[in-house]
Amino acid sequence: MTSSEWDAAIEVLRTATDVTLACHVNPDGDALGSLLGLSRALANRGARTYPTWGTTPLPDVSNFGFLPGLDTLVQPGEVPVTPVFIALDCGAADRLGDIEPLARKAEVLVNIDHHPGNEGFGTINVVHPDASSTAELVMRLLRDAGLEIDQVMATLLYTGIVTDTGRFSYVNTSPNTLRLAADLLETGVSAPDLARELFESAPFGYLKLVGRVLDRAELAADERFVHSWITQQDLKDTDVALAETDRLVDLIRGTAAVDVAALFKEQMDGRWRVSLRSKTRGIADFARARGGGGHELAAGFTARDRDSTVEELKAALRNPSA
Repeated sequence: MTSSEWDAAIEVLRTATDVTLACHVNPDGDALGSLLGLSRALANRGARTYPTWGTTPLPDVSNFGFLPGLDTLVQPGEVPVTPVFIALDCGAADRLGDIEPLARKAEVLVNIDHHPGNEGFGTINVVHPDASSTAELVMRLLRDAGLEIDQVMATLLYTGIVTDTGRFSYVNTSPNTLRLAADLLETGVSAPDLARELFESAPFGYLKLVGRVLDRAELAADERFVHSWITQQDLKDTDVALAETDRLVDLIRGTAAVDVAALFKEQMDGRWRVSLRSKTRGIADFARARGGGGHELAAGFTARDRDSTVEELKAALRNPSA
C-alpha cells in the first residue's frame, strides 16, 4: 500500500455517491462489521449504498443477529452496477463469490484488506497485513476522511476487531489496536454486552456439538497436530447452523500437546471446509496453495477428501519446506 492509494481511498469515501460494498462469502465478524460499519458511514453522509456479499441468496447469519444494520443488506441479484465498488476483507477477488463480475464492471474498485498475500485486485488497494483486522483499517480511513463514527458504527467496528484478534489474544493485537478499541468504547459501546452476544449466546445444541467434536479429536503427537470434524448429520442432530461453528477449531487447539489444529466441516455439497489454527507454525501458504487463504496462524480452504487432506497436513508439518 502506498500513501497515494490511502489518499485515493479517502477521496472515494468523501465523494462517492453510489457505492456497492461487499465482504467475502461466509462472512465472519470482521467482514460483517466492516461491511455494515462502512456502509452506514457512507449512507450517513448521503451516499446510496448496497451492502452485500456474493452468496445467492444471502444465507442466515443468525449468529450475528444482534448486529445493527443487517436489515440494510441487499440480495446480490438486486445490486446494480455502480461506479464505485468496495471489497472488504477479501484476500482475492474470487472471495467475492457471485458478485465478482459487478466488482469488475465498476469504474473504481477499492480493495480494503489485511490478509498477507492479498492479490491487489483493486484499482485502489488499501492492504495492510500489520493491521489487526479490516475493521481497524476502516476505522482509520473514516477518521482520515473526516466522517463521524457514531455508536452504531463503533459497535460494528469493535465487533470486527474483537473477533479477529480473538478477544485481543492473538499476535495481531498491537498497542495501536487496543487504543483504537478504547476509542470505540468511548462512544458508548458496551464491551460486556457484545462479548455476551458474540461468545456466550450459542444455542443449547452447540454444547452437544462441542461434545462430538472433542470426543472424536485425533492427535498426531509427533507432528503436534490435532484434527476433528463435523458432518451435516451432526448439524441436523444438534440443530446448529454451520455459521455457528467457527470457534470450534479454537477448542481443539487448546491443549499443550499441539501447535496446529484443523477442523473439517462438511458442506452441503459434500466437500470439506477446513479451518486451520496454529500457535507458532505458518499455515497460510498451505491454505493458499489449495485455493484458500488467511493469516499465518489462522487460515482455511476447501478440500474434497478429508482423510487425504489430513495426511497432507501431517506430511507438511513434518517437512514445512516441502
